[in-house]
Amino acid sequence: MDRVTICGCASRSFIDKGKVVKIAALLRNEGYDVVIEPDLCEKVMRKSDDLRDISSSTIIACYPRAIRSLFHTVGMEIGVALDIRNEGVQDILDSFGLKYESVPEEVEGEVEFRRQLTSFPVKTGVDAWYPTLDKERCTDCGKCHDFCLFGVYTIEDGVVTVKQPQNCKNNCPACARMCPNKAIIFPKYEKSPINGGLINEELAVSIDAKNVYADTLRARLAQRKAGVSFLKKGDR
Repeated sequence: MDRVTICGCASRSFIDKGKVVKIAALLRNEGYDVVIEPDLCEKVMRKSDDLRDISSSTIIACYPRAIRSLFHTVGMEIGVALDIRNEGVQDILDSFGLKYESVPEEVEGEVEFRRQLTSFPVKTGVDAWYPTLDKERCTDCGKCHDFCLFGVYTIEDGVVTVKQPQNCKNNCPACARMCPNKAIIFPKYEKSPINGGLINEELAVSIDAKNVYADTLRARLAQRKAGVSFLKKGDR
């Protein structure tokens, strides 16, 4: 039985939960083994034991570029990734070769999946928010490492990696705006290209790199002088 993994992104609202339920029920009725995950970002961050199984399944989540970079952080390649964040129900079903003259209003199994989805914990403000790196764009310039105050990035043998994702400040995409190649992705961000999309919705946002670096340097020096840690409690 072919496995399908759907990310419910339980703590965020940009994925239509009704769409998740509908697609899950329709695919199960067609014989697919459907699993809804509360938050794929969190599973990858925690390096869950079943990530290999998920990576080999058809993944229905947000932008494919974001999902690929997410699994690259744990050294895994994925197969098919579909975008439930932006595509309609029939668009997703088309990828499975399933056609409906009109999508049924109610499908067997929806109640079960809806109950499952609503049972997932909502972690407002503390869910798995962190960057991933698109290594096809990243040049390992290290600007993200130099800019970040929270120890999220490391440079090892000239290669930049996301080493401590749990240290990232929730809802802050500043390092992505600093990246000269738009290689940093925050899957949970609202606008592209920061969320992995290909459209420049962030064109109106500008950052004076020189001033930002100066401010960051001053903050680092003040941190060192005061002996203060910016890490979240429990992450030391």
